[in-house]
Amino acid sequence: MSYEVYGPYIPVVMLITFIGLFIWVLLPGNRKGFDDASNLPFADDEQDQRTLGADNGRKEQ
Repeated sequence: MSYEVYGPYIPVVMLITFIGLFIWVLLPGNRKGFDDASNLPFADDEQDQRTLGADNGRKEQ
C-alpha cells in the first residue's frame, strides 16, 4: 500500500471533493447562512455605533 497504488486516485478524489464543495456553496438553501456569516465582522461595529450614539462618545461626570 504505497503511493504507486493509491497515487493515481488522489487527483480524482480531490476533483470530486472540489465539485462537491462547489455545488454545496451554490445551493440556494445555504445562502442565508453564508450571508449571515459574511456580516459577522460588522456586528460589533453596529453595536459600538449604538453605544457611542447613546453617550456621544463621552462619559459625563
